[in-house]
Amino acid sequence: MSVIRPTAVVWDFNGTLLDDVALAAASISEVLRRRDLPVLDVAMHRRVFGFPISAYYERLGLDLSVEALTDLADEFHEAYLAGVEGCSLNDGVLGLLEHFQRSDVPQFILSAAQQSLLCSWVRVHGVEPFFQLVYGLPDRLAKTKIDRGIDLFRDQHIVPSETLFIGDTDHDVEVAEALGGHPAVVLQGHQDRARFTEATCDVFDDFHGLMSALSGTEQP
Repeated sequence: MSVIRPTAVVWDFNGTLLDDVALAAASISEVLRRRDLPVLDVAMHRRVFGFPISAYYERLGLDLSVEALTDLADEFHEAYLAGVEGCSLNDGVLGLLEHFQRSDVPQFILSAAQQSLLCSWVRVHGVEPFFQLVYGLPDRLAKTKIDRGIDLFRDQHIVPSETLFIGDTDHDVEVAEALGGHPAVVLQGHQDRARFTEATCDVFDDFHGLMSALSGTEQP
């Protein structure tokens, strides 16, 4: 079974376009270490990461009744921002971006990252020319992307049933389904396959598998 032939593509950024999983695990581990809490390796991060970020922090043992979410988010970003420019795109991303560009399919980014940071990362990593617009959130608290997705669809007159959402988390699936689009998860990001055992969306090990499915040559 091949995925839809989209008339628009909505990409997630962190963990989907950008290979920042190791950096994120190291950054939150620094926050945990300062509080004598167990630190994370990449495998554990991928098992427990999720949205909203407040719930993820609580699963790690951070007490939001004692510390403000904004303070914890700022502390995480202090470590994360020091390394994000050194991250690379996920393997296979560039080929897929070029595929949609050659096909004249408009591409957008919808992210839970802060808008100003997101725009700077898109420029630094050289993918700005591929995208019509970039939609992030107004702060660093990484809450739901659904409202911004509604803005995107309204502003750009996108047809939901003809839109492919590419992401790496169950929240990306939630957003796509809430907006009436078609989610595709690529397992090179912040969540592992165990998180999608009951998923009804298309799940791919890597971007090469998604490219093959778009070509109708391989099952997901």
